[in-house]
Amino acid sequence: MNAHIPTLAVALILWAGSPPALAHSGHATAPGSESAPVGSQGVVEVSRVAQLNLGLTVEEANLRPLETTLRVIGEIQADPRRSGAVSSRISGRVSAVLVQEGERVAAGQPLVEVESLQLGDPPSRVRYVSPVSGVVTDRHLVVGDEVEPQRHLFEVSDLSSLLAVGRVFEREIGQVAVGQKVRVRVPSYPGETFEGSVERLAGKLEEESRSLAIYARLENPDGRLRPHMRASLTLVTGGSELALVIPKAAVLGEGGARYAFVQSEDHPERFARRPLVLGNSNDRFVEVIDGLFPGEGVVVEGSYSLQYLAPVATAQEGEPAATASGPRAPAATRSPGAAWSEAPRVLGVAGGLGAALLGVWWLRGRSRRASEAR
Repeated sequence: MNAHIPTLAVALILWAGSPPALAHSGHATAPGSESAPVGSQGVVEVSRVAQLNLGLTVEEANLRPLETTLRVIGEIQADPRRSGAVSSRISGRVSAVLVQEGERVAAGQPLVEVESLQLGDPPSRVRYVSPVSGVVTDRHLVVGDEVEPQRHLFEVSDLSSLLAVGRVFEREIGQVAVGQKVRVRVPSYPGETFEGSVERLAGKLEEESRSLAIYARLENPDGRLRPHMRASLTLVTGGSELALVIPKAAVLGEGGARYAFVQSEDHPERFARRPLVLGNSNDRFVEVIDGLFPGEGVVVEGSYSLQYLAPVATAQEGEPAATASGPRAPAATRSPGAAWSEAPRVLGVAGGLGAALLGVWWLRGRSRRASEAR
């Protein structure tokens, strides 16, 4: 029996030092012991340097008329009135090609030389010149090619002014008119907009698609736009009364859970995730019905990265901020309330341990007296 008494004492000691599992029941986890979920609502903090690295740009929410628009798909085309084709008037053989495709030429500049097949010594040669000033957009020959009358040899186009050609369906024709403002975007230059106006409408609908071609004039002084580029045309069909609007690029989320990051006026390094109620929109702006005030700055570029920063703690919580330069994990501490809640348990364990030790002392003394009596 005596051999089991020290074992009991050791078990009591180990139990007293074990984690207070029961004490955690009904109590919150210690501050800093859990991480904030990705994209949770709150305020994030981004240093000035990190803002530059992330490419953050901020624009103010403003009151302005919100245009109504119609978007159609199309392509860039050369203006037929500013283009010219070169063909041969005689049968012969190409003896010299004087320009290359993509080369800029002036009106009257020689392009090709054709040697006649008619007998002669030497054979007569004819040079054909460019009908307009512009860029050689097509070439269909090499030296030595045989040519026949009316064969297409070159095409030259003035690309300083082009046409954006789109198609509107029959039900949308009533929204389109000559002179309407058009904003054109092409995949070759993402983020850029080329502005023009509707110059004319086609005379009839395409029978199969029941759509009408529209032609919008675009100025192209730097020559960056080229024929046959794919294009998206946004036609401004009307306007509305003043509305509070922000750039569409500032809005994040899906469905009814839309939000934007709003920069603090007092702390420019802090950005609050603000839920929004949205209204009408066009290709550039969206109306904000609720969630913003005029003049508040919203993040337009770089807001996607802010979704994955942990929210900064408030001053009352006293926790260090999680910033874009690296979140700092707060030390796991136990609150005074949690410590006092364990006091009765600790006292009970101490009393039980004392009683066990007293029992061990009494039993050993009794055993010793019994031995002496024998």
